[in-house]
Amino acid sequence: MLEIEKLFREYEKLSYDERREMLSELYNDIYPALEVVANGMESFEVLVLASCSADGKLSVEEYSLVRDATGLDFSYDRVAELVASSGDGDIQKSADGIVDFLGAISKEIKSEMVSFCICLCSADKKISMKEKSFIKKLLK
Repeated sequence: MLEIEKLFREYEKLSYDERREMLSELYNDIYPALEVVANGMESFEVLVLASCSADGKLSVEEYSLVRDATGLDFSYDRVAELVASSGDGDIQKSADGIVDFLGAISKEIKSEMVSFCICLCSADKKISMKEKSFIKKLLK
């Protein structure tokens, strides 16, 4: 687990522009896989929502980062409301299932999805214990 902690610290040190560029590249790699599975974009939205809600709140940095990196236009108020209303761990369990399902198709896609989540969780330059726990569950 020492390696994952080192990875978390590396992501926390990234600038906004570095994060945005990384998320954009990851999204461009992940997007083709989302197009070939049923409800792929909805699954991606669950993954984004789970990452944003892992610590129980949506930060402006997280919202801006997703919007700027992917070009997707989520309503901040809608996403904030979904984050606030998401049950303890329900959305994270769904995200874990999505990552595992797509990981069965491609280990590379799973790795990129987990990297996407880590990068998004680090938007405020701090990956909380709750966010770390969420990421570690995705890796299992």
